[in-house]
Amino acid sequence: MRVERPGDRRFARMAGAVAVVLGMALGALVAGLPGAGAGLLAGALIGLGLRRVLDRGTARRRDAVAAPFPGEWREFLREAYDHYERLPEEWRGRFEEDLRLFLSEKRITGVGVDATDELRLLVAASAVTLSLGWPEYEWEQLTEVLLYAGDFDRDYTVGEEELSGQAHGWGTVILSVPSLYQSFEYPDDAYHVGIHEFAHILDVDHTHFDGIPVGLDGDLARRWVEVAEKEMEALRRRRRSAFDEYGAREPVEFLGVAVEAFFEIPQLVRRRHREVYDILSAYFGQDPAAWDDARGLRE
Repeated sequence: MRVERPGDRRFARMAGAVAVVLGMALGALVAGLPGAGAGLLAGALIGLGLRRVLDRGTARRRDAVAAPFPGEWREFLREAYDHYERLPEEWRGRFEEDLRLFLSEKRITGVGVDATDELRLLVAASAVTLSLGWPEYEWEQLTEVLLYAGDFDRDYTVGEEELSGQAHGWGTVILSVPSLYQSFEYPDDAYHVGIHEFAHILDVDHTHFDGIPVGLDGDLARRWVEVAEKEMEALRRRRRSAFDEYGAREPVEFLGVAVEAFFEIPQLVRRRHREVYDILSAYFGQDPAAWDDARGLRE
C-alpha cells in the first residue's frame, strides 16, 4: 500500500478537466457566452473541491505512518502472530506500514461486540499478510469488515455454529470474533478465518467469485485451475493432504483453504503440494517456507 497514490492525482486532474468542460458547455447551453464563463468558474471550483478531498486522504495516510510504529502494537503482534515473527526484518517494516495504512483506510465495525484496537490489529494483519508483496495494492474492492460476537448461520443469527466468516461480492467481510482469535492462537493448524475470507475478496471480479484470484492470468490461471481440480479430487478421495477437506466443495473454497495452508504451514505445503506452493508463492510474491527455513524451523 502506498501513502501517496499517483492514481488519485491523475483522477483529480481528469475529473477537474471534465468538470470545467461540462460546466462551460452547460453554461453556454443555458445562457450563451456569459453562461459559459459562469460554467467555467463553477467547473473550476468543483475540480478544486475534488482535489482537496483527495489531498485530505493523502494527508490522512501520511499522518498514519508519520509517527513510529506503536511499541504496544509490535509487542502484541510478536505474541499473537507467528507470521509476523517469520517475516525478514525488511518485510516486517513494510508489514507495519501497510497495517497502519489499512487501519486508516478501512472501516471495521463491531456488531454486538466492541471493535477494540486488538481486534482491529488482528483484522488488518490478516489482510496485510496477503497483500504484503504488492506495494501498489489498495484493497479497493473491500468496503467494510463486520465483527460478529460469535459464529452465525446464513440468516446471520449469531450463536448458530454454521459459519465463522463470510465474504460478499460487494466487498463486505464478516468475521466471528472467537474464530478470529482461535485463528491466531493456533498458528500451525492451517485454519485462519481472516486469511480465508480475505482470500475470497481477492477472488472478487465484478461481484463474482470463480476460485481464480484476480490478477492470476493466462497460463498461470489455467495451470491453477488444473492443479486445483487435481487437489480437490485428491481431497474427495481422502488422500493424504495438507489441505482441509472443506476445500473439496468447490474451487472458490479450495482457494481459501489453500491460501490458509500456504501461510500457516508453508513447509508442509511446499513438500506435499509443490505445484500449489509455487503458484501461490509467485502470485503473492512471498516465500514463507524459505523464511521458516531461515529461522531454523522444520515441519
